[in-house]
Amino acid sequence: MSNGWKKEEAVTLSPRQPEFVLATTDYSKKCLMKYNLSHFYQFTAESDHMGVIPDACIDMLFWEKNGVMKAKAAGTFLEKGITKTELNCQYFGVRFLPGVNPVTGNVKLSELVNNEISLEDIITNVGEREALLERIHEALSFHKKTEVFLDFYMKHYFNHPEDKHSLKYVIHQQILNSDGSLKLSELSSYTGYSERYLNQKIHEDFGMNPKNLIRFIRFQKSVSRLVETIHCANSADTALISGYYDQSHFIKEFVKMSGFTPSAYVETLLGNAYDKKLHVIY
Repeated sequence: MSNGWKKEEAVTLSPRQPEFVLATTDYSKKCLMKYNLSHFYQFTAESDHMGVIPDACIDMLFWEKNGVMKAKAAGTFLEKGITKTELNCQYFGVRFLPGVNPVTGNVKLSELVNNEISLEDIITNVGEREALLERIHEALSFHKKTEVFLDFYMKHYFNHPEDKHSLKYVIHQQILNSDGSLKLSELSSYTGYSERYLNQKIHEDFGMNPKNLIRFIRFQKSVSRLVETIHCANSADTALISGYYDQSHFIKEFVKMSGFTPSAYVETLLGNAYDKKLHVIY
């Protein structure tokens, strides 16, 4: 590899699904941003479906129905979509950082794109799986559920540490830190690998082609900036610094992935009390 790599920085992208918040009157979110985890969240579904936007992430979701704990992993959508929920059930979720596969060895990321799988496919050890479900079921608070999941997850995380010198790790860091403006040709220059090889490598490691991966990172950063400035008069304009060529490009991409123009998206969130329903714990 060349010496042209950008200095590694703390990942600042916290991938969001704003319409999850709109599906309830009380949505709790606990930020982590380490160990390949973005955040935890909890809500009680007040609708039988939720809108989903592309985020290049995998979510693990746990919920109870008729006294039985259920769980699944859901991969990213490639465009705006809908996911079903169990009405009046409380959900506890874990969102991994973009491009991270928490089920390495069992399921490829490409198999999770536009798809969901059950916990049985994620944790194949029956005893381990049942113990996790039982402990989450017994955890009565959101905080306790996060502790239970971290206790389970960290054992696996430290038993399979990331190779920070690997091409996969370096590509991941560069894309996350690029604001979605990184080009494959730049990665090729940095690494010394051909664009053809990098295209194949990214698809293999991240489950999608580099164009989509970078587009989704850029889109999610624009959503984050838009939401963070939701009460500003020019909130939609702040997302222009997310790596888009111009306002026309930004609006076109935003509509493709959210179904709304940026300004209409802000109006929808504000009109449905997004900021009042969301409770963030740092």
